[in-house]
Amino acid sequence: MTINRRDFIKRAAAGAAVVAGSGFLVGCNNTEAVAPVAAPEVWDQETDVVVVGGGNGGLSAAAAVAEEGKKVILCEISAFLGGGSAYSGGTIHSWGLDTWEKYKEHTEELHDPVLAKKYVETFRQVYLPWLQKNGIPLTKHPGGKGFNNDYGLGSGEPGYLRHKAYFDALANFVTGKGSRIMTQTRVLRLVIDEVGIPCGVQAIKKGESKAIFIKAGAVILATGGFQSNKGLMAKYIGPNGDVARNMGTPYNTGSGMLMAQGVGAMTQGNFSTFSGTFSGIVPGPAVEDDPEVYEEKRAGDPQSLPGIGGGRPAVPMWVNFLFPDETTGVLVNLQGKRFADETSPIEAKYARLPQELLKQKRAMAFMIGDKAIHDKVAGSEAILKMYKDQGGKVVEAATLEELAAKCQEIHGMHKGAFLKTINEYNKAIDNGTTDSLEVPRLLNHNKIAQGPFYAVPVTANIYHTFGGLAINENAQVLDVQRTPIPNLYACPPCAGIFREVYTGGIASAGTFGYIAGKHIVGK
Repeated sequence: MTINRRDFIKRAAAGAAVVAGSGFLVGCNNTEAVAPVAAPEVWDQETDVVVVGGGNGGLSAAAAVAEEGKKVILCEISAFLGGGSAYSGGTIHSWGLDTWEKYKEHTEELHDPVLAKKYVETFRQVYLPWLQKNGIPLTKHPGGKGFNNDYGLGSGEPGYLRHKAYFDALANFVTGKGSRIMTQTRVLRLVIDEVGIPCGVQAIKKGESKAIFIKAGAVILATGGFQSNKGLMAKYIGPNGDVARNMGTPYNTGSGMLMAQGVGAMTQGNFSTFSGTFSGIVPGPAVEDDPEVYEEKRAGDPQSLPGIGGGRPAVPMWVNFLFPDETTGVLVNLQGKRFADETSPIEAKYARLPQELLKQKRAMAFMIGDKAIHDKVAGSEAILKMYKDQGGKVVEAATLEELAAKCQEIHGMHKGAFLKTINEYNKAIDNGTTDSLEVPRLLNHNKIAQGPFYAVPVTANIYHTFGGLAINENAQVLDVQRTPIPNLYACPPCAGIFREVYTGGIASAGTFGYIAGKHIVGK
């Protein structure tokens, strides 16, 4: 028997009816499509557009719609706006790439060609000027490599106040046009009409037991990625996906993607790669693993967001995952072996080193340095202290042999293989043969030779998953026949456009949020 999308959706909605009001935290670790619910006889609220998510994608979408005189209701699950962007590095960037030709070259043509071209050109030529025209505060960086050629959020405020200034301005723009922002409001599922077309959302306010139905002419999904959903991480990223640290919010559960799949949406992008950094390994969960702790920390001083990095301490930049030409140290795994050229402009291009790290045994590696490396990289001592204060087991030793023995005793590293790796590495530097090592070393030939020696345990810290919903260049969500699903839109990282190489999460979310909003209003 064949079944078309309309019949599929109607059957799914019927099955969903029995759980329609099931609570604020439903599906926080769900890995299956979330069925829609049928439209009620009486709606609780009505608007032109519902935006799901209050990060840069959602706020930009809402602002783009509100600017044209249409009404928006934005639903944000947290008490705070900004999503993971609110405590990012604070740069809105496309890695400094300002033309499609430069973008293609840098990304090795791995990104979706239609969507990536739309992204970089719209970001540069339309979206950034639009933000500036509407008084959203941005500060041009002084220039340099990568994101240093782009813009910072805010107008130079100290600490995280610059992030707050940016998101407050977007929020005030939206509400100033007569639209509404509803925080602490979780969208549970999409609502469909009698022929299976999305026509609104079902949501619930924190602390309330009764769900509400919001009718809308269009729905924009701006719910972020899925890095806090351990089930989806294991399913898509790989066997170690569930132990990767979440650098975002506890609400990056893939909820928008799963809701859209419930109405027949297709996915695209690369689900096994992501953007992230290195994080120290410490006992216990990270702040972002617990919504209540996260909300408590977010309610602190917005200048510093104290404690927001708890459970995922920073590590010294001895291996620079952003700019590999600045790397001084080496990475070895539990088998005591190097597994990537830490300085290669291709192999170590952002964010390939964290991706490779996550594939290692126990999703773990050691950043190796000696006294010379420690002293050369700014902040090494202070960062190591913060790491150890959180319970991290940084290994220090007077000799390489002692370092190897301690790593074996404390972490189970293969001592003999580690000594062989470092000795061969040092010898290759002396002989000028680093390009002939089993894992070559292209740049920065710093020997590991001057005690004390250090081994810093690291894992991957993920803030942007690359796989997501399939969309077209208008940000319309596509079904399995690559046909737009009426009234349904999405922006990255809920939608997928990247593969392997990272070129800006805040920018891509905002750009496609803007594109979605303007397409809805016919602009």
